[in-house]
Amino acid sequence: MQRLTLRNTPIHYRQTGRGTPLLLLHGWGASSSYWHYTMSSFADRRTCYAPDLPGYGESPPLTGPASVEHLADLMIAFADALDLAQFDLNGHSFGGAIAVYIAARYPQRVRRLVLTCFGTFGTEMEQFLLSVAYYQMDLTLTISKPWLMLWQPWMSLWQRCMVAAGCASPVPQALARPFFHRLPADHAMLCEGYTDFVGMDYRTSLEGASSLGNPDLRKALQSIVAPTLFIGARQDLMIMTSRVEGAAKLIPHARIAWINQCGHIPMIERPQEYHQILQGFLIGELYPEHPFGTV
Repeated sequence: MQRLTLRNTPIHYRQTGRGTPLLLLHGWGASSSYWHYTMSSFADRRTCYAPDLPGYGESPPLTGPASVEHLADLMIAFADALDLAQFDLNGHSFGGAIAVYIAARYPQRVRRLVLTCFGTFGTEMEQFLLSVAYYQMDLTLTISKPWLMLWQPWMSLWQRCMVAAGCASPVPQALARPFFHRLPADHAMLCEGYTDFVGMDYRTSLEGASSLGNPDLRKALQSIVAPTLFIGARQDLMIMTSRVEGAAKLIPHARIAWINQCGHIPMIERPQEYHQILQGFLIGELYPEHPFGTV
């Protein structure tokens, strides 16, 4: 892992390969380790950068706001620090929301955009209820933030105990099961995912998750001009197919590629199919023959 400091916060990141820059943003409760297979697969054709977002993996939380909008600006600062004038961008799930804001706010920086297992709530009623919940949660977090900061040392102790106890039990498999169609047999990898999930900073995770309800996210999708590919998984229990399709319809000329027999983490569960689709899009073979098509 390498490290640089942004806004007085150390950001740990992985870097491999050489070629056109590819920035990889992990999802909620995860870390850059989720991109291990992707970085290995693309090492001969891309310089891959995979940061641990603040409050996840090895990166400590930000002292200030940690909404997806703020994280998008932070990732542009990350790209600036590495002299990445333009890059391909791939965001997974929660990381996809960050990628959306990056592509919308800094269109000149994003060459091609990939949104993996990312979607929005489709109906007007769902959007309304989500926006109401967002404003209520935002107010609650603002009021409770000082108390959350006081509770943080005790939460850190609890997290360490959970990690120590959990990896020696079937808990990692149980936690991972909803995220996969077929659970991987690699216990060490599942334990690493469990450690990432249990060890994430709770204040950061709450603020980030609640910010997904911001109505501005939908507006950001509508303003994206970069060639965009959604990669969805047919058996994803976290992001249903209708939510992927709903988000894709908001971006002109966006395309969807589906992976069958796969859950929420295709770069781990079905890496060969996932990387074939990703490579085809990045070199221009999949875009834009037919919007909303299936690969």
